[in-house]
Formats: sequence, structure tokens, C-alpha cells
Amino acid sequence: MADLDSLTQRVRSAVGEESGLDARIKFNFGNDGFLFIDGKSQPNQVSNADAPSDIALTVSMENFQRIIDKQLNPKFALMTGRMRLKGDIRIATRLDKVFGLD
Repeated sequence: MADLDSLTQRVRSAVGEESGLDARIKFNFGNDGFLFIDGKSQPNQVSNADAPSDIALTVSMENFQRIIDKQLNPKFALMTGRMRLKGDIRIATRLDKVFGLD
């Protein structure tokens, strides 16, 4: 399993300077930390800050890595409780394009 720094780098590469997210998204990995995507700033920023966000997704780092590796469908993860969402699901669906899941 990847560590938080390598996942952050991977997400930073996927998000790029202009992701089209137009939202602030926080992934909460519990004791493993946070991954914060600021899709409103120009250029977009990715960090490990526990900052205010438009939506928050709680998921294990292992399941997050499986999602971005296309081994776990994010909608299935939500339906089965492997990932929890707080906020607007329409924002979460924008991540599919960023991570190439669509």
C-alpha cells in the first residue's frame, strides 16, 4: 500500500493546474491523515491540510488507492459503506473525470 506522500503526489499529477472541479474536496483517511484538493484556487492545489471543504469523503487509504487504481468502483464503495460522503454527491462525481474513472 502506498503512503500518504505518494498518494498526494499521484493526486496532484491527476488534478493538474485546472481540473474543472470548481470545489474544495477533502479525503479523510482517519489516523493516516488527509488529502485536500482545492479545485477553486488557480492553479489548483493538492495538500494534506485538514481544511474546510465543500464535500468530505471518509475512506481508508487502501480503498482510496484501490479506487484510483480502478480496482474498486467509487459508487460501489459508497453503497457498501467503504467510503462515506458528507456533502453534494454531484461534486463527488466530478472526481471520476479527474481520476479517469468515467
